Amino acid sequence: MRAQHTHASSGRPTLVAALLSVVLFCLSGAASAAETRYQVDLSERAMQQVTIEARFTEVTGDTLDFHLPIWRSGLYLVLDFVGTVSGMEVRDGNGEALVYEQTAKSSWRVSRPDSGSGDVVVRYRVYANSLTDRTRHVDADHAFLNPAAVFIYADQHRDLPIAVSMDLPDGWRAASGMEQPEQGRFVAPHYDRLVDSPIEAGTFDLVTFEAAGMTVDFMIHGIWDGDEERLANDMSALVEATAEVFAASDTGLPTDYYLFMLHSGDGLGGGTEYYNSTLVHTDPRAFWDEDRWQGFLGLMAHEFFHTWNVKRFRPASIDRYDYQSINYTELLWVAEGLTSYYDQLLPVRAGLVPVDDYRDQLADAVSSVVDAPGYNQDTLARASLEAWTKGFHRGADRAPDKANRTVSFYSQGGLLGLVLDLEIRRMSNGDRSLDTVMTALYDDFPLGGGGFTYADFRERLAAAGGDALAERLDSWVYDTQPLPLADALQSIGWLLDREDTSEDPVQVSLDASLRGNPPVVSSPRLDGAAWNAGINAGDELVALDGARIGSNLDALLRRYSPGDEVEFSLFRDGRLRTVPVTLNPVRGEHELEVDEEASEPVRRMRGDWLGGVEEDADA
Repeated sequence: MRAQHTHASSGRPTLVAALLSVVLFCLSGAASAAETRYQVDLSERAMQQVTIEARFTEVTGDTLDFHLPIWRSGLYLVLDFVGTVSGMEVRDGNGEALVYEQTAKSSWRVSRPDSGSGDVVVRYRVYANSLTDRTRHVDADHAFLNPAAVFIYADQHRDLPIAVSMDLPDGWRAASGMEQPEQGRFVAPHYDRLVDSPIEAGTFDLVTFEAAGMTVDFMIHGIWDGDEERLANDMSALVEATAEVFAASDTGLPTDYYLFMLHSGDGLGGGTEYYNSTLVHTDPRAFWDEDRWQGFLGLMAHEFFHTWNVKRFRPASIDRYDYQSINYTELLWVAEGLTSYYDQLLPVRAGLVPVDDYRDQLADAVSSVVDAPGYNQDTLARASLEAWTKGFHRGADRAPDKANRTVSFYSQGGLLGLVLDLEIRRMSNGDRSLDTVMTALYDDFPLGGGGFTYADFRERLAAAGGDALAERLDSWVYDTQPLPLADALQSIGWLLDREDTSEDPVQVSLDASLRGNPPVVSSPRLDGAAWNAGINAGDELVALDGARIGSNLDALLRRYSPGDEVEFSLFRDGRLRTVPVTLNPVRGEHELEVDEEASEPVRRMRGDWLGGVEEDADA
């Protein structure tokens, strides 16, 4: 949390100083006459309600159009926040009621009898009980406000200065990436910065440290272990490892201040990036469990890397957000996928995750991507474009078949990043890397300058890794050409193979909740045994060859061999059915081993790629 303090000097101010103060005040008032001011009333927080007053100053014209966004950044999903808005009132600066009408699901138009300059004041109530999607949550203990979910904006005021004032309860303080001249009062240059700066208020913990030339605040609301030293040391190492990716940049650091905001509570997870802050959710067990802590570090690395990738350079079609419509782009494999590549690698470079653990993570990532049915069904470009309709869309009309027909631009984009990085290093004898490409994007495409296109990315890839690599990129992004993962990894002396599957020789290739009674099929895998037999999503599995199915399906299958025909008993639409299924052989999960015969140049390139960290003794 950043606060600017003013100190009163002793003695009486001189006449010159007083006159200067008056002049500066007048100039300041003239420069900021037209702005948007928000007043946040938390008096009904115990009922999970917040009242907001938005004052649009110096409005001109017969009408004023204002809106509430229908989505928030970092989540490619229409949420329609307007559903929790009630009690709207619109008045002028003198308190007189103004006529307004709703013109769309999240838009309104105010009629102004006097078209001269004046204020329009909109007051409304928001029910704030939505924490897991990281939008708005208020209760007796804290208040979290994602501005896109709660603050309206006017078309003619979108690019004008912003001020937010909160009536903080006794003992509370507030935090945001925005400037905070005094507790509970924030300022921003325009609405786009406001929606990129979530606000937390309450009695949170705060850990402050310096890293990579930045002042970093780490705010925690909820349960944690209280180990400030480990938190500061690990987060500092991550910040420095991330900044090192862009060390060759001519632009410099994206910010001199950064705020990590953490909500820690049962069942929480995920994170969202913002201009100079991030909001992350975690289960408290992450602080006591090493595996969960490694996952937590990866999540933090992902969101912090976005400070450059997405928050300082982003695809041209989303360089300026449209808050009332879906924002399409074919380049989410860059925005999210390449960030996912770095979120696994950076904790290793920071010395926080052992290299052998990273190898296991990579092997799991390979299995999740190349063994997914959609791997040869969908392209990264199409998956990016359809993120809003297939990737994040929650409707039942597409959920069961999603894995069969689509790919993850996060996971598959991450493995594409691995291939590109290792190929660039191989082609340039270690002189360049994917870091080179990302730095070029950062320098060449500042936020608000129009953004980058696929051609722009391809051009910078060619400059770093050659024209041949850029040509191959086309087939990996716009076609379903398999990624040369084994070849790329062999270039650094790691061998990709599959594990022995002798203990589980067969599979039925379906996803089901095996804790139910009976278990329910969520999705049969394309061309798997269950799919080919006609087992459907929603079927309730009762028995396998007469033996009851509970959480023991894997154990029941171990007595069979590939090609055996078994009989599944299941309920569908309330009727008992029997379905014959021919079992498939299991494909083992991928594993990565170190090539003990790798040459010294290969080992050296691997060391450079890993950031110079020491590998494990057995490697």
